[in-house]
Formats: sequence, C-alpha cells, structure tokens
Amino acid sequence: MRFNLSPEWSLDVPANFQNRKENDHLIFWKAGCTLLTTIFAYSGEKHRQTLLANLKAKAEAEKLEIISEVEGQVELFGYLTQEEVIPGHERLVLHAFTTAPFSCLQTSFYIDDPNDLHDCLLTWNSVKWDEVE
Repeated sequence: MRFNLSPEWSLDVPANFQNRKENDHLIFWKAGCTLLTTIFAYSGEKHRQTLLANLKAKAEAEKLEIISEVEGQVELFGYLTQEEVIPGHERLVLHAFTTAPFSCLQTSFYIDDPNDLHDCLLTWNSVKWDEVE
C-alpha cells in the first residue's frame, strides 16, 4: 500500500502493517518488525553532504555494513547494526536515509527476524521523492 508521508515523500508498505502517527513520525509495525519514518529538511547540497559524511563516518568507525547508492538527485545511504532489546535478545536494525536536495526521509527498520531484511530493503527501495515546485 502506498503511503504519502508528505507532498514530496512516499513509500510502499506491505498491507499487513498497521500504522500510527507519533509527533513528527509515522510508525508502521507488524509482529517482529517496526518501521519508524522521519522527514527532516536542510538548506541545500552542502548540508546534505555534511549529513552523509557524518553518517558514513559513524558507520565506518563502528565497522557496520553500509548500503549506498545514487539515483539522479536522490542519494541513499544506510547501515545495519545490532541492538540489544533486553539482555540476551538482539534485533537487527537498518537505518536508511534517502536524501534529496533539501530534505531527507529516514526510515529505520527494527527487525526481530533477520529473514525479514529482504522485505525491509524492498520497502526502502520503494521510497519516492517528487520535487515540489
């Protein structure tokens, strides 16, 4: 199901996810997987490149698996990490940033079953940015 998050940003989320709004975030979830979406703005290319450089430096310093791609005016950057939920129970986390000239959609996937990673990557790849004039 396609969700319009703003006039510029949208993404496809599988129909079996529920959703709710919390402050500036739209949250999607199903058993074993939560997706937190956040849109933020910056003033231009210099700030986008600073954001991406900071994200890359953090991921490289922590020796995390990185995903990076450029598609026209949109640049994607993401990294995978493990997060301890409770002692002895970890989950996989994909922090994915889709950056456009003046804004970024952060999609953070919290995944209990690593087999769900492929579907999360498909959701991230479904992100669309439409320049608003």
